[in-house]
Amino acid sequence: MVAILRPSMFMLLSTFTLALNGLLSKFLTVHFSDAILVMLRLLLPALVMLIFAACSHWVVPDKAAVRAFTLRAIFIASCQSCFMLALSHLTLIEAVVLFSTGPLFIPLLERFFYKTKISWLVMPTLMLMIIGVAMQNLTVQGITWRWELLIGLAAGFLNGCSQVALFKASKIDLPVLVINGWCFAIASLLVLPVMLMFTSQYEYQHSLELLVSFEQGIPLLLVFLGLSTASTQFFRSKAYRLVDSNSELAPLIYTNLIFAMVFQLMFFDTSMSVMQISGTGLIVLATLLNTFAPHYFKRDKAQKGII
Repeated sequence: MVAILRPSMFMLLSTFTLALNGLLSKFLTVHFSDAILVMLRLLLPALVMLIFAACSHWVVPDKAAVRAFTLRAIFIASCQSCFMLALSHLTLIEAVVLFSTGPLFIPLLERFFYKTKISWLVMPTLMLMIIGVAMQNLTVQGITWRWELLIGLAAGFLNGCSQVALFKASKIDLPVLVINGWCFAIASLLVLPVMLMFTSQYEYQHSLELLVSFEQGIPLLLVFLGLSTASTQFFRSKAYRLVDSNSELAPLIYTNLIFAMVFQLMFFDTSMSVMQISGTGLIVLATLLNTFAPHYFKRDKAQKGII
């Protein structure tokens, strides 16, 4: 029984630390520019994971592993960049909901890369998600397009790409900390030129002052940010290693929405219109249908076959 529950426990720990990471990032968007914060979100967990790996079972990956890590690093860097841009302009729950649309794109990605069969539910759920995004732009004055919603949706798509790459990378015979540490280290190198290009001298100086500003507690928040990101990747990789298919754990991916909603209510006093709430609800409904409906139809079909 304990062996059966272990993957679920690891996934729940992963989604909790993921929501916590979003909360900490939302707090830090007030103090750092998007480019610097993306770099910190990648570099800090990379250092945490590689230091722990060096203290235990340090392994240098071979060329094949480096290629797999680089592919995932590209998706991680792109995903985190889009997520931080969205988080700077949207509420925590809006950004997290859009980020969580990743699993909606996974069947299409697996079809493209691995020629897997696509369920008939894919297109209806994608259409429901698109309607939800459109509804979030409706106001009493008409359609007021918020481009940050598309950026958040791009983060969701790239999150799906990252999940597909993670599932494959987690099967490599290397310690979990090594796999994720190298992925995040490579990702931080990829965003370094972008940070140097789009960050002013004043932003560099201000960020350095914040890094040593213990009175505001910024260094402590950054430590927790690095630890929460590293924990999310560690727990999720451990969960994937204990199952045979990504879909076995898919229903638990959305528990981070519950945690994010709790954090939203606890720490932020933001209001959303009825249309924005309805649109967000449709996106959540689409993700839940995409995950749970196939299991329901499969079980119903099996029961009818027995009868």
